[in-house]
Amino acid sequence: MLISALEQILTTLVADGVFGNVSYLGLEKDETELGASCSADLTFVKMIVNENGKKELPLVVKVRYGNPQVRKNRNLDAQFHNEVVMYKEVIPFLGARNFYPQMFHAVSNIGDESEEDILILENLKYKNFLMPKQRVFLDIDHISVAIKKIAEFHSFSFILKHEDKESFLRMTKKFKDVVFPPEIAHEFNIINAACIQRGIKPLLKDNVSVDLLTNCLSLLKNPFKTRDLIAFPEEPFGVICHGDYCNNNILYKFDENDKPMDCIFFDFQFSTYGSVAIDIFFFLYLNTDAELREKYWDDILKLYWDTLRHCVPVHINIPSYEDFLKHFAERVIYGYTIAAFFLPTMMEDIPYFGNDTEVSTIEEKLAKVLSIGGEKAERKLTEIVLHLLDKDYIRPYIELCKYKKFEC
Repeated sequence: MLISALEQILTTLVADGVFGNVSYLGLEKDETELGASCSADLTFVKMIVNENGKKELPLVVKVRYGNPQVRKNRNLDAQFHNEVVMYKEVIPFLGARNFYPQMFHAVSNIGDESEEDILILENLKYKNFLMPKQRVFLDIDHISVAIKKIAEFHSFSFILKHEDKESFLRMTKKFKDVVFPPEIAHEFNIINAACIQRGIKPLLKDNVSVDLLTNCLSLLKNPFKTRDLIAFPEEPFGVICHGDYCNNNILYKFDENDKPMDCIFFDFQFSTYGSVAIDIFFFLYLNTDAELREKYWDDILKLYWDTLRHCVPVHINIPSYEDFLKHFAERVIYGYTIAAFFLPTMMEDIPYFGNDTEVSTIEEKLAKVLSIGGEKAERKLTEIVLHLLDKDYIRPYIELCKYKKFEC
């Protein structure tokens, strides 16, 4: 976003008292900050104000993605709308504090006026919330902090469903469905289905659980339909989900020993009303390796449920731990389908998320995506499938599909 245009917006907001009792002095680009987003354009600035002396207010400014064809293909206007709704309405309604950056200003329009879309947030780097040093696979300290935080966030949904279910459900309807154009959805299904096979084919070649994995693949060949089955907010497990809960969208605060002690979330464009399982399996399969899963998996799930139970008053019922584990087991495989698509590119020094403006055939796109990360990425995906087999998570998914009469 042009600094001159941003200055006009900020001077108006200062005059309106959005930033408190301050006066506007100027604006500087924050050259220490770098950032990228697949769904919006980011600008990092420091607004200079007078508040009993000169003061800097570090800000993150998000505006709609510049390329109109990419916006259409990915339905980025709906994503931007959902993020604004989360900041302006849903999170305040939940009463969730200390979970996200402060929002100073937000505008979202769907249609011709969407060029006015803007989101202005505080830059929490200056409150010592930072990205973790590990780029992909986190240690148990980071995992534990993030799992406890998402459990606490989910607890607000259980509380409000109990106190005012009608208002809660009305709030969940403010999200817009992120629906891709048919041709884009078809292409994504082909590519994602191929990515899913990437971690399974080596096991089939070695005659590992051939019937079970072949049956599973037949039920995963349409990832969009699988998502709709898994994400459906089947009560009593429906909550407001972050929807894109992974390492890229979490900032941690560290103690003097560099150990994480708290975290906050950002990038709410995929937030939705869905199953509690979504945020958990999304986070775990994108951010744990086989060694950590082997050692801590059951403890992590218990930590989530114990935190949820602790945060929800005892007079409010939540699903039992056993029921939670059953619900999770039926749906966790979708975490693998997400990891199959994103984990290899996150393992690259320069992540590749595709470029909708490229002139390339579906065959060329498949070749590119399936080569990302090389043998190491393929091995990591195969390790996730082995974990699914070891925890007996594939059978519950197949049984859920039978029960729901789900067909691809």
